Amino acid sequence: MDLGLIDRVAIITGGSRGIGFACAAALLSEGGHVVVASVDPERNASAVEKLKAMGAGRVIGVPADLAKPEDVKRLFERTLDEFKRLDILVNNAAAVRYEDFFKSTEEGWTGLFEHKLNGAARCIREAVPIMRERRWGRIINIAGGAGRQPQARAISVGLNNAAIFNLSKALGKELAKDGILVNAVVPTTTLSERHVENIRAAARESGKSEEDVASQRAAGIPLGRLGRPEEVAAVVTFLASEKASYVAGAAWAMDGGVEATH
Repeated sequence: MDLGLIDRVAIITGGSRGIGFACAAALLSEGGHVVVASVDPERNASAVEKLKAMGAGRVIGVPADLAKPEDVKRLFERTLDEFKRLDILVNNAAAVRYEDFFKSTEEGWTGLFEHKLNGAARCIREAVPIMRERRWGRIINIAGGAGRQPQARAISVGLNNAAIFNLSKALGKELAKDGILVNAVVPTTTLSERHVENIRAAARESGKSEEDVASQRAAGIPLGRLGRPEEVAAVVTFLASEKASYVAGAAWAMDGGVEATH
């Protein structure tokens, strides 16, 4: 199936590993070009080298801290300098901290919103004027399932993601008339590097083995297993494509059926 992604240009934040890396690889495999942006320059450069060996499209890396407006502006300027266009924005950069709400600091609390919600908003504000010129664009916001299923030890994470849902729905309605389709993808229990680290931490804290922790989490999923980054990337790639031309303001659950049980 031709998804119409040949020569489309995508910025993927948090693209150096996990779901973001899988999205970059998937878009490249369809003939798109990718700009990988993450806060760690070394990890970003390593991801770019791996991606260059994978796909038919071109890939560059731009290290960026989305909490810094000047970094965001530089990211988009570099993209236009290199490719002269921007068609797709995947807001995947995450900000996760599990902690007691009553022990959280003001700095830590606001910092999470700077990197996730405000970082995504900054990217969208830069992307939309570029996309409006061509009257074609795709903005896909990755929002974790904690935004729908609140957890006491992850209140800031859930609020961040709930805000991303709200933003996606509001802009999905607002920007559709301009040919810019905004949607959210909602992965949970996906076996990304970040989730593997979380499993290890939970194992240390509980005294259980990593295998037992992973099995316990999988037991609560109707499909009976954790998701894979590549599965999330497949949905993102579809939403970025010409084939998703009638999808706007939606939130696609990628949770193995968990949402259907609540």
